[in-house]
Amino acid sequence: MRAWRYANGATAKTLVGKLEDSIFLDAAAPKPDTSSLAENQLLIQVLSASLNPADYKMPESDWFGRMLGLGNEAQPGLDFSGRVVGKHALNTAYSEGQRVFGSLRKAARYGTLGEFIVASTEELAAVPDGISNDQAAALGTSAGIAYKSLLSAGIKPGSHIFINGGSGGVGTYSIQFAKLMGARVTTSTSTPNVDLVRKLGADDVIDYKTTNVLDELRQKGLVFDAVVDNVGTPKDLYDQCHDFLRSDGTYVQVAANPTAPATCETLATLSKAFVMPGRRAFRFAADKGASGDYTLIAQWVAEGKVEPIIGRSFGLGDVTRAYAELRKGRSRGKIVVHVSEGENDGVGGET
Repeated sequence: MRAWRYANGATAKTLVGKLEDSIFLDAAAPKPDTSSLAENQLLIQVLSASLNPADYKMPESDWFGRMLGLGNEAQPGLDFSGRVVGKHALNTAYSEGQRVFGSLRKAARYGTLGEFIVASTEELAAVPDGISNDQAAALGTSAGIAYKSLLSAGIKPGSHIFINGGSGGVGTYSIQFAKLMGARVTTSTSTPNVDLVRKLGADDVIDYKTTNVLDELRQKGLVFDAVVDNVGTPKDLYDQCHDFLRSDGTYVQVAANPTAPATCETLATLSKAFVMPGRRAFRFAADKGASGDYTLIAQWVAEGKVEPIIGRSFGLGDVTRAYAELRKGRSRGKIVVHVSEGENDGVGGET
């Protein structure tokens, strides 16, 4: 099969520099062996995949990368939509030919930037009629994290939430899910994306290109029941949140940099939440969703209640360019890669 692979097992120990400089497209990569499938595993032909910052942040980090230990044939990619092409004889939950989507729980030997993967039934759900392969691939990690972060924040009807970073992969879902849950949404974004986040349902928008985010939040006063940080900047957002987040409110951190220094900074922030008086509750959005979450989210999409925002799409041969685009941090919504030619929505080069 065709698959992007880490050169010389770089993801195990030796990745230096950018991910896109350490992977190559192998036209004869080994295909997963169906004879060893467990009852809860499926062999899936990947039709479309979507990219996440974690795809490059984890292997590039100075210590997380060494923990992966995937060996010389590892492939990047977590999110996918595809078709079931193999399964255990006792697996009756899915049928061959059925479309499915989801996200691998962790980096694996067979990543989603290859034509075939093995995934467990806990990592995926069926694609309802009316949802395209690209739309389904754009759910996975981003939609799952957005949903879990709002649950962690305790969002309910009448809640007022500040979503830091509303136009990215997670943010576009965070806004839509929060509105479905009955919340009032204030979000931040850059000037070109103000109209987009308003279209998605944001009630108030802070343009960080023209306004100081912290000053604007302070002016609003203690009105927020929750803060979900999808960006990680301003760095002192949590330190200053007592000026705008209610005393019983919750701060949920989604964005994180896995380098050792950044991790230490995050742990220091977390310690403040426990030892310093007046600090607001602080939580990580560590869980990115599972089969039941994906089923609910896909139902919302099929019913027209949620729209997956796809900023750009690339062909399988252009994965390095796709990661370079993702790294800029300016993409609206998700970046999608068409993996299997002739099977996608508009397969080809960049669009």
